[in-house]
Amino acid sequence: MAVTKIWPIKNSFAAPIIYVQNSEKTLNPNAGMSEESLQALEDVIEYAANEDKTEMKYYVSTINCNKRCARDEFAMVKKRFGKEGGIVAFHAYQSFAPGEVNPSEAHSIGVELARRLWGDRFQIVVATHVNTAAVHNHLVINSISFKDGKRFHGCRETTGMLREMSDRICQEHGLSVIKNPKGQRVNTYLYKMERAGMPTRYNVARKSIDEAIALSLTIEEFKAELRSRGYSYRFDPQRKYWTITPPCWKKPIRIHQLGENYTRESIERRIYENDPSVRTERVRQQYHRSNHYNLRRRIDRIMGRSGLEKLYLRYCYELGYLPKYQQNPTKLHILLKEDLLKCDQYSEQAKLLSKYHVNTDEDLSQLMVMLEDKMQSVSEERDEMRKVTRRNIPIAQIDAARDKVTELTAELRKELKVCSQVQERSDHVRENLEIIDRDRQREKAR
Repeated sequence: MAVTKIWPIKNSFAAPIIYVQNSEKTLNPNAGMSEESLQALEDVIEYAANEDKTEMKYYVSTINCNKRCARDEFAMVKKRFGKEGGIVAFHAYQSFAPGEVNPSEAHSIGVELARRLWGDRFQIVVATHVNTAAVHNHLVINSISFKDGKRFHGCRETTGMLREMSDRICQEHGLSVIKNPKGQRVNTYLYKMERAGMPTRYNVARKSIDEAIALSLTIEEFKAELRSRGYSYRFDPQRKYWTITPPCWKKPIRIHQLGENYTRESIERRIYENDPSVRTERVRQQYHRSNHYNLRRRIDRIMGRSGLEKLYLRYCYELGYLPKYQQNPTKLHILLKEDLLKCDQYSEQAKLLSKYHVNTDEDLSQLMVMLEDKMQSVSEERDEMRKVTRRNIPIAQIDAARDKVTELTAELRKELKVCSQVQERSDHVRENLEIIDRDRQREKAR
């Protein structure tokens, strides 16, 4: 497993000196800009090729230049193309997991990485440091190409290319790679706080979620447990991420950022894998005394409905999503196991069908036409609003009109999407319920 990074070395002497932490290097404060650039360049090359870190420079190689006078050759290329200012070089590193490679192999991988990426256009110094438990390579790349005089393009794309090429070479050498590299760094303050065992809103949220999961057998019970702890949440099935907001906080937390065990899929699996016997009778009685559900339907009320509305309410009931006197997800029919992770979506579909009293496929088609007509009228309203914004009216009125149109548009699009899902899944739901009823009849016949 190799970790990579790249950053520019500018013509200021302070940053390179502080970074390399080399107390023996000093600069003349009266030096000119060109001398500062040369000194900064020498600092970074000297740091990469430090004898104490490279075993007497045994693991130092150069590409398109001589390692004895690399700095001067870098400077000659800059002077030749008249580009002596700005960024003087780029400094990259490639660090391996402790004990994964020996210094010789690490160095050959670093040289190969430099050749494949930039060896045809740039001068590069490659040095392997062996002074720490994690063997790592340093690459110093001239900011000006010796081939055409163009500058080295350091950007996010370059960082991605460096990581991808490093991973490819590591795989060729039989080394491990990071499968899902994290794009965001953990806040240093929060990292130190959590490492020291101090409470933060993130580790407190993890603890609360773990407790709520342990006491829940369904998603609705999980929501109720979060509410009892003062958390608000947004578990909309149409949203990409689930969020929770701790008590006394305004900023929500995307729960997947809390760790692998806190993604939407992981939480749902942890809940449905719970053993009902784990919860004490006291907790069961306390839970059943409270009213946490927005949809409270007995099976006889559900069976009293008709058409698609009845179909989806019954399916939610069978999935354990609607309240029952005895809920036991571990005894669900095998056909329902795959749909457990889609409970929220089936619930949204059931709510929509109940809201508009949709019973047949024809009713559903008419509803979609009605929603599309509303969308058209909203579009016309938006066009009219654009005309209004050109008039000399207060900004507050303009903002209010925009917010109204945006809110209405979002709601209509959401309902249209739910209608499409009903069209796609109604046959699947109907077939599953028929199989479940048939299997139950066979069990009764025995």
